[in-house]
Amino acid sequence: MKKCCFVIPYFGEFPNYFQLFLNSCKKNPDYDWLFFTDNKVDYSYPDNVKKIYMSFNDLRELIQSRFQFKISLAKPFKLCDYRPAFGYIFERYLSEYSWWGHCDVDTLMGDLDKFISNKMLNDYDKLFDLGHFIMYKNTFENNRLFMSEINGTYWYKEVFTIDKSMIFDEVYGGKKNINTIFKMSGKRIFENDLSLNFSPVKLTRFVKTTYNPSSERFEDEGLYKNKLVVWDNGHIFRYEIHDAQLTKKEYMYLHLQSRNMKSEELGNSLFAVIPNKFINLNRSDLVLLDHFKKVPKIESDLSLENLFSIDKLIYLVRSIKNNIKKNN
Repeated sequence: MKKCCFVIPYFGEFPNYFQLFLNSCKKNPDYDWLFFTDNKVDYSYPDNVKKIYMSFNDLRELIQSRFQFKISLAKPFKLCDYRPAFGYIFERYLSEYSWWGHCDVDTLMGDLDKFISNKMLNDYDKLFDLGHFIMYKNTFENNRLFMSEINGTYWYKEVFTIDKSMIFDEVYGGKKNINTIFKMSGKRIFENDLSLNFSPVKLTRFVKTTYNPSSERFEDEGLYKNKLVVWDNGHIFRYEIHDAQLTKKEYMYLHLQSRNMKSEELGNSLFAVIPNKFINLNRSDLVLLDHFKKVPKIESDLSLENLFSIDKLIYLVRSIKNNIKKNN
């Protein structure tokens, strides 16, 4: 039995590095991905990434059929709020899996098996806090927990009947989210952030940001220079120069925050990721210090226009405002 199936409804154009996302999924054969999409571009899909083609209207009708009240789902961006209900909405597609989950496609997967142990799968009901990668133990109770009554109210009904994003799928944005419901229900949650997630506020450089569940804040690293992100045959490493030596740390996955990325003609197994570009590497670049110093760590053309789409810039402005409000 596969460990988990990630459910991804996605409509419209994929990121221009979507094939790299698919390649990174292929390196994790214990996991499946299931897309509901209208995108029929001829990508090279690996065997563990399934597609069900449908229109956004058809998906909306499918979701509506699972609820007795009128839902609000005018545009695809609202689908994020429905993520905690995917185990219920898409139940018939998930019967063969012990876990299900959701993730963003502006990511590259690393070696999931190295980070998600059998002990974690046995001991917890929910893995991780942030919407770009969350897993749920696939049980009848867990899949309906989002419908819980909270102090005489039903948060999911409020969320599913309001057209704006309510950030119901993750911890950041307020208390009315699925993580709070799981905690109030006494469910076991693994909350350590194992991702290489870059701050959407630091637009022109890679500054790692880590969610601290104790403080309920994102914490940005202080030093980000002389570091290089590498996808190495199914592994995500971050190399850095430390005391005239090259050191590296491995991460579960990389989150690019919807950046527009340029790309050379990449090989299949080894490339670097800088703030707006993927570049080929030689193995010697990661062994010899002098070679490593010559690898570009940042692209010269880093205007906001080239880093992000207009829609993403609007989202970033909102994120910055929410961050300032939350931290004051």
